[in-house]
Amino acid sequence: MRAIGEAEAGNRGEVRVHAERRCPVPDAMARAQELFFALEMGETAEDTGVLLYVATESHECAVYAGEGVHGARGEGFWQSVADGLARGFAQNDPIGGFERALLAIGALLREVVPGEDVAGDELPDAVTAS
Repeated sequence: MRAIGEAEAGNRGEVRVHAERRCPVPDAMARAQELFFALEMGETAEDTGVLLYVATESHECAVYAGEGVHGARGEGFWQSVADGLARGFAQNDPIGGFERALLAIGALLREVVPGEDVAGDELPDAVTAS
Protein backbone atom coordinates (compact mmCIF):
# COMPACT_ATOMS: atom_id res chain seq x y z
CA MET A 1 0.00 0.00 0.00
CA ARG A 2 1.54 3.26 -1.16
CA ALA A 3 0.16 5.22 1.82
CA ILE A 4 2.06 3.00 4.28
CA GLY A 5 5.36 3.79 2.55
CA GLU A 6 4.48 7.48 2.60
CA ALA A 7 3.73 7.30 6.34
CA GLU A 8 7.14 5.73 6.91
CA ALA A 9 9.04 8.29 4.79
CA GLY A 10 11.38 10.60 6.67
CA ASN A 11 11.19 8.82 10.01
CA ARG A 12 12.35 5.74 11.87
CA GLY A 13 8.87 4.32 12.45
CA GLU A 14 7.24 1.21 11.06
CA VAL A 15 3.56 1.27 10.11
CA ARG A 16 1.25 -1.62 9.38
CA VAL A 17 -2.43 -1.99 8.62
CA HIS A 18 -4.39 -5.05 9.66
CA ALA A 19 -7.97 -5.69 8.53
CA GLU A 20 -10.43 -8.40 9.37
CA ARG A 21 -14.16 -8.81 9.00
CA ARG A 22 -15.10 -9.02 12.67
CA CYS A 23 -13.25 -8.18 15.84
CA PRO A 24 -13.11 -11.50 17.74
CA VAL A 25 -12.88 -9.84 21.17
CA PRO A 26 -15.10 -7.20 22.83
CA ASP A 27 -12.44 -4.46 22.69
CA ALA A 28 -10.81 -3.36 19.41
CA MET A 29 -7.83 -1.87 21.27
CA ALA A 30 -7.16 -5.20 22.97
CA ARG A 31 -7.29 -6.88 19.55
CA ALA A 32 -4.92 -4.27 18.08
CA GLN A 33 -2.48 -4.87 20.94
CA GLU A 34 -2.68 -8.64 20.42
CA LEU A 35 -2.00 -8.27 16.70
CA PHE A 36 0.80 -5.75 17.28
CA PHE A 37 2.77 -8.40 19.13
CA ALA A 38 1.65 -11.31 16.93
CA LEU A 39 2.97 -9.39 13.90
CA GLU A 40 6.25 -8.83 15.81
CA MET A 41 5.86 -5.06 15.64
CA GLY A 42 7.32 -4.73 19.12
CA GLU A 43 10.58 -6.15 17.75
CA THR A 44 11.52 -3.03 15.78
CA ALA A 45 14.85 -1.46 16.70
CA GLU A 46 13.36 1.49 18.61
CA ASP A 47 9.87 0.08 19.32
CA THR A 48 8.45 2.65 16.90
CA GLY A 49 5.83 0.47 15.28
CA VAL A 50 2.26 1.68 14.79
CA LEU A 51 -0.59 -0.68 13.90
CA LEU A 52 -3.76 0.65 12.32
CA TYR A 53 -6.45 -1.99 12.95
CA VAL A 54 -9.92 -2.21 11.42
CA ALA A 55 -12.73 -4.75 11.63
CA THR A 56 -14.89 -3.89 8.64
CA GLU A 57 -18.15 -5.70 9.43
CA SER A 58 -18.18 -4.97 13.17
CA HIS A 59 -17.30 -1.32 12.45
CA GLU A 60 -14.42 -1.12 14.90
CA CYS A 61 -10.94 0.31 14.61
CA ALA A 62 -8.02 1.15 16.85
CA VAL A 63 -4.43 2.34 16.68
CA TYR A 64 -1.76 0.64 18.78
CA ALA A 65 1.72 2.16 18.98
CA GLY A 66 4.97 0.90 20.44
CA GLU A 67 6.60 2.51 23.46
CA GLY A 68 8.94 4.51 21.23
CA VAL A 69 6.06 6.68 19.98
CA HIS A 70 2.92 5.98 22.02
CA GLY A 71 3.60 8.52 24.76
CA ALA A 72 4.46 11.28 22.28
CA ARG A 73 0.77 12.17 22.17
CA GLY A 74 -2.12 11.65 24.51
CA GLU A 75 -4.79 9.06 23.97
CA GLY A 76 -6.87 11.75 22.28
CA PHE A 77 -4.50 11.82 19.30
CA TRP A 78 -4.62 8.08 18.74
CA GLN A 79 -8.40 8.05 19.18
CA SER A 80 -8.76 10.89 16.65
CA VAL A 81 -6.80 8.84 14.10
CA ALA A 82 -9.11 5.85 14.69
CA ASP A 83 -12.17 8.11 14.54
CA GLY A 84 -11.00 9.55 11.21
CA LEU A 85 -10.67 6.05 9.80
CA ALA A 86 -14.16 5.18 11.08
CA ARG A 87 -15.55 8.36 9.45
CA GLY A 88 -14.10 7.22 6.14
CA PHE A 89 -16.04 3.99 6.37
CA ALA A 90 -19.22 5.81 7.50
CA GLN A 91 -18.96 8.16 4.50
CA ASN A 92 -18.43 5.23 2.11
CA ASP A 93 -14.82 6.35 1.58
CA PRO A 94 -12.70 3.71 3.34
CA ILE A 95 -9.63 4.40 1.17
CA GLY A 96 -9.79 8.09 2.05
CA GLY A 97 -10.15 7.17 5.73
CA PHE A 98 -7.07 4.96 5.57
CA GLU A 99 -5.08 7.62 3.73
CA ARG A 100 -5.98 10.35 6.24
CA ALA A 101 -5.17 8.07 9.17
CA LEU A 102 -1.83 7.09 7.67
CA LEU A 103 -0.97 10.72 6.88
CA ALA A 104 -1.60 11.66 10.52
CA ILE A 105 0.52 8.75 11.76
CA GLY A 106 3.34 9.65 9.34
CA ALA A 107 3.30 13.31 10.43
CA LEU A 108 3.60 12.26 14.07
CA LEU A 109 6.43 9.84 13.30
CA ARG A 110 8.34 12.54 11.41
CA GLU A 111 8.02 14.77 14.46
CA VAL A 112 8.84 12.17 17.12
CA VAL A 113 11.37 9.90 15.39
CA PRO A 114 12.58 11.94 12.41
CA GLY A 115 15.45 11.09 10.14
CA GLU A 116 16.78 8.23 8.13
CA ASP A 117 15.68 4.76 9.15
CA VAL A 118 19.14 3.25 9.67
CA ALA A 119 17.57 -0.08 10.66
CA GLY A 120 15.93 -0.22 7.21
CA ASP A 121 12.38 -1.18 6.40
CA GLU A 122 11.97 -3.72 9.18
CA LEU A 123 8.40 -4.75 8.36
CA PRO A 124 6.60 -5.22 5.04
CA ASP A 125 4.53 -2.28 3.79
CA ALA A 126 1.54 -4.49 3.20
CA VAL A 127 -1.94 -4.82 4.62
CA THR A 128 -2.31 -8.00 6.63
CA ALA A 129 -5.64 -9.69 7.16
CA SER A 130 -7.21 -12.47 9.13
